[in-house]
Amino acid sequence: MPESALSGSGTEGALRACLRSHARAGEPELRLSLGPLSAASTHPEGYELHATRDTISLKADSDQGLRWAMTTLTQWLRINAPGRDCPGIHVVDEPDLGERGVMLDISRDRVPTLATACQLVELLASLKVNRLQLYTEHTFAYTGAEHICGPASAWTPDEISALDKHAASWGIELIPNQQSFGHMHRWLSHDSHRHLSEVPEGVQHPFHPEKQPFSLCPVDPAALEFLEGLYDQLLPNFQSDTFNVGLDETFDLGQGRSRDAVRDRGVAAVYMDFLKSVHERVASRGKRMQCWADVVLNHPEVVPELPADCEPILWGYEATHPLLEEAEVLSRSCASFQIAPGTSSWQSLGGRTDNCIANLRAAAAAARAHGARGLLITDWGDRGHLQPMPISYLGFLHGAECAWNGAAAEARTDGDLAAQLDHHAFRSPAAGLGSFILELGRASDACGVKTENLTTLFYPLGFPERTLPDERVPGLEPASYQRGRERLKDLRPALTGTSASSSEAELCRIELSWVLDLLNASCDLGEARASCQPGGLLSDVPSSDAEALAERLRTLGERHADLWMIRSRPGGLQDSVWRLHGIADMLHPSTG
Repeated sequence: MPESALSGSGTEGALRACLRSHARAGEPELRLSLGPLSAASTHPEGYELHATRDTISLKADSDQGLRWAMTTLTQWLRINAPGRDCPGIHVVDEPDLGERGVMLDISRDRVPTLATACQLVELLASLKVNRLQLYTEHTFAYTGAEHICGPASAWTPDEISALDKHAASWGIELIPNQQSFGHMHRWLSHDSHRHLSEVPEGVQHPFHPEKQPFSLCPVDPAALEFLEGLYDQLLPNFQSDTFNVGLDETFDLGQGRSRDAVRDRGVAAVYMDFLKSVHERVASRGKRMQCWADVVLNHPEVVPELPADCEPILWGYEATHPLLEEAEVLSRSCASFQIAPGTSSWQSLGGRTDNCIANLRAAAAAARAHGARGLLITDWGDRGHLQPMPISYLGFLHGAECAWNGAAAEARTDGDLAAQLDHHAFRSPAAGLGSFILELGRASDACGVKTENLTTLFYPLGFPERTLPDERVPGLEPASYQRGRERLKDLRPALTGTSASSSEAELCRIELSWVLDLLNASCDLGEARASCQPGGLLSDVPSSDAEALAERLRTLGERHADLWMIRSRPGGLQDSVWRLHGIADMLHPSTG
């Protein structure tokens, strides 16, 4: 293979391994030649691949285009098992969108090990994803904040630098990410930082059962000095020239120390002043600022005031979210913007298959229609990050295809998606896990309750403090969980009938078996609660049911902890297990 900037890269190494596995004695050596495309490409990542029995020709105008040609060839070789003749292939290809990213939540509560993150990088690179962000509130090891970041098993500068280099070797840009306005409760709930908050006495917010300070105070200069200190520690560990500073969901803005400013000037003006101040600090450090677009979209009159090089990211995670309309608003004023759909994994336990697919397709269509720079597929961990990694694979795979070739993605059938999951995520083509994942993500549909941002099967475990009836699960009744239980019963043989020819597939089978057991326990808990109306509180569950449910949840919590440690760090584990053990203690206090 001719020398290029890719020599020694992870992509090239993966291709070489596949070529070696297909080589047979007595046959001509496979040859690779590099050169310009035979026809002008409209995209710098475009490539041309032509392969016969004897010769492979890869052509591209850029190293990144060449990388994707190698990626496609590697996929082709893996699909055609060693020992068989590979049929000829001719591909001329380029992406719909220039930036195709994934954002992984590492702050609520699951923090992946370096090995897990590197493994994810390699999977994403095989899908032609070229951006990765680690959503960060408090999980970078900032000097001077050991009491906040240390218990979370935060990423050290050396670990971030190592991941940054590993990602680059696979053609992925690791973009720094640090919340910088709202979502700062992990910091502000400590006395050392409470003075920086908008409401020091705390507010009720969706991410913790108790009142906590949530946002920085935008009219306090000390808040900006604090952010400067974070940026100066974080940013030198990344090669990227982009920085995502968050700035979303400022629920408490104007409720505390900025109340007078908001009363006099309006919430949008106060918010924009703080955004511009953050932008000045990002720009002075040589970075292009990204931020979430939800607040400015609530005040569309200020969208034209965004700094020219600020890239807002429009997010919406329901299939019905008006992404097309909101993208049109940003396209009128912003030189560059992105759209962020989601994997629909969080607050589900087993996924939300149809919402995931529809949300990803709608986001990609809106991005193409209004000229968005890219798609950022988000994967969140709300309420304990109970879902294991394989629940997110559908969103990663289908989202990547939506961003690369939306027309092809929209034509995919369940059979296509299942095969893609088995080949690319589970590396076990005959496993049958892909089909199981699709149906697992539809199990909650059997309950017959229409929900948003969660599933009916998640509700009993995710919202133990809520009473019934509840607007989150309208029309819920005991029969809802009876139907859910029957659907889960049908799924058990489907999982038992899967196989595994890779270590990843075998681990996923174990994780998915735990998910099924947890979903069944949630059905039983949900039925017990729904049968106790009005109220439906945990304290209303009869003691004859409560003790057995408590014991099951404690056992499932212990299994959760064991599985957690395979892919994730101990930080956050206690909070996540508490989601199960806390309910168990409320049902029937432990005597152990």
